[in-house]
Amino acid sequence: MGHRIRRLLLSTQRKGITDFVSWLEKSDFFIAPASTRFHCCKPGGLAEHSLNVYKLLREKNRRFRLGLKEESIIISSLLHDLCKIDCYSENILKNGERSETKLYNFDDELPLGHGSKSVYLASQFIRLSTTEALLIRWHMGGFDYEYKMNADSVRKLAPQITAMQCSDMEASAYLDDDGHNI
Repeated sequence: MGHRIRRLLLSTQRKGITDFVSWLEKSDFFIAPASTRFHCCKPGGLAEHSLNVYKLLREKNRRFRLGLKEESIIISSLLHDLCKIDCYSENILKNGERSETKLYNFDDELPLGHGSKSVYLASQFIRLSTTEALLIRWHMGGFDYEYKMNADSVRKLAPQITAMQCSDMEASAYLDDDGHNI
């Protein structure tokens, strides 16, 4: 899985992508969970979830003729949850045992907001197109309380946003294989 993500990112040949991939490899992106207790709540879950979103967005782009370039599908889907890097730790109870209900704790030392932080982190290495930035920033849709205020503008600038949001939700609910589907 990690090899495929690296290969896809490098295939974009985006300026700065090699440094970005090196940074990802030094982070916990490939071993972190995707959530504290729901989808892909397991080691490697973040990478698995990101790849699942890529597969779904790619299929929707083809099926609905959304006009996204392959490199934008790769960048938007694989980087949408960068904000979760280096934020998870095992939830160890006071008795020293691991919690069975909430497997991980989430501690964000850079609380810029879910989508905003992902855009910020990616932008430290590569230049995002406006569409890529919008797809990453607003991928949470209705789960982001600010989305409602911006939804019309976002849909006008990036009509593919619904496909991105659905890809993220469908991956979480149906593809992220861990028995904790939402």
